[in-house]
Amino acid sequence: MNRTIVWFRRDLRIEDNPALAAAARDGSVFPVFICCPKEEGQFYPGRVSRWWLKQSLYHLDQSLKSLGAGLVMIKTDSTLKALLECVNAVQAKKVVFNHLYDPVSLVRDHNIKEKLVELGISVQSYNGDLLHEPWDIYDESGHAFTTFDPFWSRCLQMQMKTYSTIPPCQLIPAQGKVEKHSIEQLGLEDELETSSNALLSRAWSPGWSKSDKALTEFVENHLIHYSKNRLNLGVDSTSLLSPYIHFGELSVRKVFQLVRTKQILWKNEGNIVGEESATFFLRAIGFREYSRYLCFSFPFTVERPLLGNLKFFPWNTDPSKFKAWRLGRTGYPLVDAGMRELWATGWIHNKMRVIVSSFAVKMLLIPWKWGMKYFWDTLLDADLESDILGWQYISGSLPDGHELERLDDPEIQGTKYDPEGEYIRQWLPELARIPTEWIHHPWNAPLTVLKASGIELGQNYPKPIIEIDLAREQLTQAIFKMWEDEAASKASTSENKHEVVDDSENLSIPKVFLKDKAPRGATSSSNDQKVPILQNPKIDDPPNRKKQKCMDKEDREQDSLSNLSKRTDTGVSCVDQEVCSTAESSSKRQSSSTCSFYVP
Repeated sequence: MNRTIVWFRRDLRIEDNPALAAAARDGSVFPVFICCPKEEGQFYPGRVSRWWLKQSLYHLDQSLKSLGAGLVMIKTDSTLKALLECVNAVQAKKVVFNHLYDPVSLVRDHNIKEKLVELGISVQSYNGDLLHEPWDIYDESGHAFTTFDPFWSRCLQMQMKTYSTIPPCQLIPAQGKVEKHSIEQLGLEDELETSSNALLSRAWSPGWSKSDKALTEFVENHLIHYSKNRLNLGVDSTSLLSPYIHFGELSVRKVFQLVRTKQILWKNEGNIVGEESATFFLRAIGFREYSRYLCFSFPFTVERPLLGNLKFFPWNTDPSKFKAWRLGRTGYPLVDAGMRELWATGWIHNKMRVIVSSFAVKMLLIPWKWGMKYFWDTLLDADLESDILGWQYISGSLPDGHELERLDDPEIQGTKYDPEGEYIRQWLPELARIPTEWIHHPWNAPLTVLKASGIELGQNYPKPIIEIDLAREQLTQAIFKMWEDEAASKASTSENKHEVVDDSENLSIPKVFLKDKAPRGATSSSNDQKVPILQNPKIDDPPNRKKQKCMDKEDREQDSLSNLSKRTDTGVSCVDQEVCSTAESSSKRQSSSTCSFYVP
């Protein structure tokens, strides 16, 4: 009988688990979860995310035991070493797992797969996380998409594999002795975190067996109102499914097909509101798919912006401003309320994520990588790929993201999304007594109103950290500085080559070929994970923009806002030795797995 190691990661479920199902069909199984903080590095999960993981592992272990083979949990300094110990202990000939697509995992998985195959161990990996594998989605030329709409349109046109509603009815355990660890020994929760984590269980119920209830509750009772309520800051206006999906407790294929069925039903009934709601929600699923697609196709996006000109942006690395933003002490009530909710609960509404991240990047010029890392450390559903997509989208680092010059006024956003100030009062008790007309801009309130409300600006609630007009001015100056540094860099490069080259019309996105490329790595199985192939842009590629060759400073200042949105679609940073396929990066610099940026 074949003995197979089933390596669980972020696929902590029994239902629709391709790796587990394949191993169960093939013979006896040895389910294992490996905790390796050393390899996670700075992307080791934060407190609330680790709390969820701990509960999820407990439920998975109970489910596997009921099928005949419990989960073996191991804490180690080397994932490869732990896998080899499991292989030797049970005399296994095969290791199976489901794909991950974040840059850190891509490099690690490729290296592990190579080593195992060298030792004669068969390795097969499966799609347990996406509707479609990234390498199956490409444009007419066989290139990777770099904007969302055509990507999602192509996804919807493709036939999707149906999910299996029936989990294995029984597992045959592969016998072997390895050094096991209890859930407590994994160190996912220390004594100082226990009291804070206890509050999380009042609002959340982790575990794959609990995910069905959450999904059914949303689809049957809330989905139909999603288009109307999705921008409300109340917690019941979203699906609240993202933690279940992130940890793989809930199959994204199951979610998609359930909502898609509702969409077709409502369309046939002529229910326009329901159909629109389903469309909006499926689009949200699409953005999650796209985040994996971008990270797979362009693994350098964890470190650098997709658009090349953003690498010259003069970010403000002032730790005091970053701290004020983190603590919810910016003086802008809606932003502060969002940041305090995030710290207290590990969760904020998606619209609030957009608002607070935009404030950090555009108002304070805080580096997007700082915000991305803070979200990773604090969110209950912390998801690196979604983090990268969201922060690059907000910072103008994507061809179809927010315009770089776009700066939203927090006061106007507060009036729009929290008109009565209920959300602000919930998380900023010091503003609870101020009249609604002043709650979004307390700095304008008369002294008599402030005194009656118990507010002392600069004392128990801060004054605005920066005025909106000054923020706009500084953002515009930073954009001009970015253009100047970009031009200087190009001029310097041309001088070093002893020639003058005007390449302003040939700033194109690196070509990532996904079509008809054979898989690399361990096996020739169709399930094996492929890697993208990056090519240098061709000289005859169509231009992405038309830039004026001569523009004096006065004209530039006059036309800055009207031209900026055109200039941001300038393509992606040049392909060099750092920006290569995942497999190649692992053997050269491992740039995706050894990110060196840190925040204060």
